[in-house]
Amino acid sequence: MEKLLEIKNLTKKYHEGTSESKAVDNVSLDVERGEFVVIMGASGSGKTSLLHLIAGIDESDEGTLKYFLTDRTDGENCPSAGLHNLHALLSRGIRRKTTKNTCQIMNTDFAHMNEKAKTIFRRENIGIVFQQQCLIPDLTVYENIMLPMMLANRPASKSYPAAGKHPASKNYPAAGTHPAHRRNSARDSGKDIILSLCSQFGLEEHLWKYPSQLSGGQQQRAAILRSVVNKPPLLLCDEPTGSLNSSQTKLVMDLLNDLNQNGQTIILVTHDMKVAVRGKRVIYIEDGRIEGELRFPESEPADTGRDGHDDREHRLIFFLQKRGW
Repeated sequence: MEKLLEIKNLTKKYHEGTSESKAVDNVSLDVERGEFVVIMGASGSGKTSLLHLIAGIDESDEGTLKYFLTDRTDGENCPSAGLHNLHALLSRGIRRKTTKNTCQIMNTDFAHMNEKAKTIFRRENIGIVFQQQCLIPDLTVYENIMLPMMLANRPASKSYPAAGKHPASKNYPAAGTHPAHRRNSARDSGKDIILSLCSQFGLEEHLWKYPSQLSGGQQQRAAILRSVVNKPPLLLCDEPTGSLNSSQTKLVMDLLNDLNQNGQTIILVTHDMKVAVRGKRVIYIEDGRIEGELRFPESEPADTGRDGHDDREHRLIFFLQKRGW
């Protein structure tokens, strides 16, 4: 498989008076394209801190973090669409090595980019899902999901049908007639991407509702679709089911598994073993350090039936108990 992310000796320190603690302590980790990596550990172990470093939300003190990005415009030229502007905004040097289909960002301290560069990089290459859905309450589901496309000014993929011709669109206003469209052609064509996603994942009847009119599970599914609508190479999920009941959790995890089976790379933080067994690899963190990992067989689908989940849970329980869970 092709490497997407390379982390080496990453460390995050906090100081209080004369004392020092390490939320992330010398972590090294590779993530390949198409992986579904689950990070587990006790509260305060450094899971979310690591996720924030990967996302560029927080700044590391030591170590390196490299992304290996495929050009998203024609698959051959480097840099990717998001890196055209990024390269001009970097406060530090950047070296690029181009292979047939890959653009590698070399010798760039991602965590120490200036804030504008990090924002552009995150917008183009990383989707983030939090435990609290963080939907904008005054926007409809449609408008919330459309927001990243508007910010990126990204036209729709040619693989989607023209506006107004998607089967799901017959019950909704034609492109340009709903106030949300504002006569913007990018939004008009982007409508069909959103309709297709919402139709596939059970939100087509809720497009014009506001977040307060949805269940917790529906809100989280909308938040996930908002995070992947621009097709980012990496999706980061921080306890995405932490506030959901078991039936809503299943719907959210079914969505994430469907996205992963279609090639989406996912890194997910959780305390829930029933969530963890839906991944392909489990990383266990304690006191900011990686203390072990468990890989599930590639031949064993993550969305297998109850008996298959039981087998995975037994293996995971044994793995965690050996590490003092």
